[in-house]
Amino acid sequence: MKKIVPYLIIVAIIFLVQFSLSFFEKGTYEAYAFHTEKEVSLYNKMAAALPTGFNSIFAGSGECNLCHGTAGGGPNTTANQDANGNDVSPVADWKATMMANSAKDPFWRAKVSHEVLVNPSLQQEIESTCIQCHAPNGFFDAIHNGQPHYSIAEMVQDPLALDGVTCTSCHSMLPDGLGDVFSAGMSYDTTKTIYGPYSAPFTNPMVNMIGFTPSQGNHIKSSEMCGACHTLITHPVDTNGNPLGTHFVEQAIYHEWENSSYSTTNQTSCQDCHMPSINDNVVISDRPAWLTPRTPFGKHFLVGGNAFMLNLLKDNIDTLNLSANATEFDTVINRTINQLQHKTLDITLAEKQRVNDTAYYAIELTNKAGHKFPAGYPSRRAYIDFVVIDDLGDTLFHSGKVDNQYRLLDENPTYENHYNTITADNQVQIYEMVMGDVNSNVTTVLERAFANLKDNRIAPAGFTTTHANYDTVKVYGNAALDPNFNKNGMTEGTGKDSIFYNVHLNGYTGTLNVLATIYYQPVPPKWTDEMFAHNSTEIDLFKVLYDSADHVPVVVASASLNNPTGIKNISVNHLKVFPNPNSGTVYMEGLINIKTINLFSAEGKLVNTVIWNKLSKQSFNLPKAKGIYYLSIVKNNGDKESHKIIHQ
Repeated sequence: MKKIVPYLIIVAIIFLVQFSLSFFEKGTYEAYAFHTEKEVSLYNKMAAALPTGFNSIFAGSGECNLCHGTAGGGPNTTANQDANGNDVSPVADWKATMMANSAKDPFWRAKVSHEVLVNPSLQQEIESTCIQCHAPNGFFDAIHNGQPHYSIAEMVQDPLALDGVTCTSCHSMLPDGLGDVFSAGMSYDTTKTIYGPYSAPFTNPMVNMIGFTPSQGNHIKSSEMCGACHTLITHPVDTNGNPLGTHFVEQAIYHEWENSSYSTTNQTSCQDCHMPSINDNVVISDRPAWLTPRTPFGKHFLVGGNAFMLNLLKDNIDTLNLSANATEFDTVINRTINQLQHKTLDITLAEKQRVNDTAYYAIELTNKAGHKFPAGYPSRRAYIDFVVIDDLGDTLFHSGKVDNQYRLLDENPTYENHYNTITADNQVQIYEMVMGDVNSNVTTVLERAFANLKDNRIAPAGFTTTHANYDTVKVYGNAALDPNFNKNGMTEGTGKDSIFYNVHLNGYTGTLNVLATIYYQPVPPKWTDEMFAHNSTEIDLFKVLYDSADHVPVVVASASLNNPTGIKNISVNHLKVFPNPNSGTVYMEGLINIKTINLFSAEGKLVNTVIWNKLSKQSFNLPKAKGIYYLSIVKNNGDKESHKIIHQ
């Protein structure tokens, strides 16, 4: 008994010391090392979905999720919520993004395999270069511990690497050199420090639970931080794999942003768009219960534009062993489509004149993003679908026709030049970057990319050829000579492009219905052809997933003319057609004295005749195939009305 009493005294002293230290730092002490059965149970469930544990630098996202997720089970049940009680927890918003799935992305894995098959002697360099950004937690830990390279084979056995671009991938990054480094040249804190935007963070919970110390780091809100990976410079080789001693800019989104008004007059960072802030008071951790709310709070949406790959991931969760569920992917997909359709591009369509059997139209596109559109990886492209239909529903002109795999039918086999004026419907405007090898042949092999053959991606507002970093973000091809591409007379930086269509009418004198649609394709079929000519486990898997995927491109913007200048076309009793876009069911209101209701495809083919049920309101179902449809309604007195319908 006498031996036990001194032991209890020592324990009591230790407890009082710990209590005093935490009390004077802030608040009251909580025994963070011990958890209720409920907390342990919830934590184990999360651990099954998200990796836990640590390496020399990073932590698995499951460690962060305990306090910064929706199911932490901590004492503060209102934490990680906005003022309306909506979940804004960082891990929940991040989990189904392309960033979270960057290391498991089957397209990326297939492309790395393709590059290695073409240049097998460069396997170590190729894999290490690609993994740096797609699986930084594995790569930088390996390099920190003395490895010269880090392979795909090592990555697939490393749970923290497979966590993708995760919490500590960003929050452990040091400010050193940001803005000047590229191709994953960033540095990481190796003392287990976590950087966030807020001053005087309460450190005890994170220190005691996972061994990391939170600290303020304003660089976490800077575009320079994103630029470390989103400026990628490669070192070209010839078709035999021999180094050419030059460099090639695979992507330079950060430099595009620098060469824009968003980095100067607008003062808009990457995070402002891709991680939108709210001014609500948000408690950013669910423990301790008294933690002070913070504002503003950046939502971890990390939203981009690749709805195609997000849908593919969602449809193959088990095959790819993904952590997010279908509902979480749907949330991110909806955010992505909203970003594309409301924050990317504006379009105006006008009839300039109609004389001598020709109708003249002008489209103006305005880039609303702080970088080129499309941006990023060179596979991404957008094209204009331009259709002119007569009052019987017959197509008079169609530029941008596709087959059932959404492969452009009239595209040049090599690549389509940029147009200022389109005079034939076998010409199509495609906004894209086209890479050429040392022999000026089109290539999709990044290691062989020697020079750009074309880059007419629409520049952001404020973009000029006199900017200091224009050499990394040049315009190539006919767009550089186009007087309407990012120019207004001699003034650069409009962030716009104007395209003119001259439509020959072949004697037709009636009403013209015109529809212009901008479609976005992150992984178009033409890009995959070269890769699918090779075979590997990764390529073969992606081909199966790709062939079974929904290839309907996202509509970014559209405009129509149903009452061109000088042509009579009266509205049918203020008819309403909704919702638009929709998922397959269309409602009509204001139906009175209707003669015919016809549904046409975007190509002008009659798809269905809707029988009017004599009621002012009715609905009908669209065909299963997603895309653009055209509703033509004729009243008994001959008045007509047309509506574009987007099925997605």
